[in-house]
Amino acid sequence: MLLAADWCHTQDMSPPFALTVDHGLRRESAVEADRVAVWAKTHSVPHKTLKWLGRKPSQNIQAHARDARYRLLAAWLTQQDVGTLLTGHTRDDQAETFLLRLARGSGLDGLSGMAGTAPFPLPGMRHLQIGRPLLAFSHARLIATLQARGQEWIEDPSNHNDRFARVQIRALGPALADAGITPDRIATAAANLRRARDAIEVQTAQLIGAAVEITAWGYGLVAVEQFSTAPDEVALRAFSRLIQVIGGAAYPPRFDQLQAVLTWLTSPKPKAMGRTLGGCRLVRRAPGIALVTREEPALQIENPSLSLSPGQTGLWDRRVEITIPKAQGTTTFEVRALGAAGVKMAGPKATLPAIEPRRIASALPGVWQGSRLVSAPFLNFHKEIRASARFIGLK
Repeated sequence: MLLAADWCHTQDMSPPFALTVDHGLRRESAVEADRVAVWAKTHSVPHKTLKWLGRKPSQNIQAHARDARYRLLAAWLTQQDVGTLLTGHTRDDQAETFLLRLARGSGLDGLSGMAGTAPFPLPGMRHLQIGRPLLAFSHARLIATLQARGQEWIEDPSNHNDRFARVQIRALGPALADAGITPDRIATAAANLRRARDAIEVQTAQLIGAAVEITAWGYGLVAVEQFSTAPDEVALRAFSRLIQVIGGAAYPPRFDQLQAVLTWLTSPKPKAMGRTLGGCRLVRRAPGIALVTREEPALQIENPSLSLSPGQTGLWDRRVEITIPKAQGTTTFEVRALGAAGVKMAGPKATLPAIEPRRIASALPGVWQGSRLVSAPFLNFHKEIRASARFIGLK
């Protein structure tokens, strides 16, 4: 916070806004948040405490707390139209993250470590990013900086609780350093792996551009042969990304499932004409072409819905950005799948996709008031309001 405030001052910019998340997991946390607020005020930095309310988990506490923390931060950032969150991750955090992921058997993405600038770690938050300006510096140097400024700080007791895997990894630090495995060496290894990953990402983007057509309707057509001849890692990455974009999944499919369906996809003589994966339905069509669409049964089970007021924009099913136009009144509309009934309500003049028209259309969003369909943007059906929508995978 202090370093960011200094930098803003040298740039003749307004001070940054500081956020503290009070997870409510310890009795002292509210008092500690108040102390941070006082320190921020002393340095003329605006500050707000965000509280994690509700029942707390008894297991996997750190993972749940992390998710809650980022949800609270993302909501505030979005509401205030702020695009970047700066965090104080250091080189030591980078080394610990690498070792944790190594212990879990992570692949290239996990072992590439944290990036200096990265997308926000929650699905559907493409408008936000995280900046980590202190990754090149050690935790000890951060402490020394505070000491040199005469600034107190707060130590989280969980950083010393050996129940947590990260603390157990941290305890191995001296022994690893004696063997030459220092945070510097680990950070260098992570950076080397990140360069390799970036090179593979270029090939992945090229394969997607050459072999995949994602239509404005949200379904994809895949040139199977190009996936067959691509390197395995590139094909798996491209296929995983395709499934996430069309299926709206928060996370990639499990590797074993992804590998099995990709093997089916690239087989010259598959035993079955269709498969499902990650909320998607895959069908072999003309020779060498596969169709990938949202899977209707999975959509019905998940039943995604979104409440929007006039003038608001929201993300439906983690794949469609939909906007309700500004209008008088405070009516709230619900966005949910059209289904067969919604497609029928849109009538014979509705614009339908060329492939599997009614089936694909039924998995598209409609804007509803109770049981009344008032807008179906993809079908060019509008009654009372004219909502707009687009697939975020087409960005």
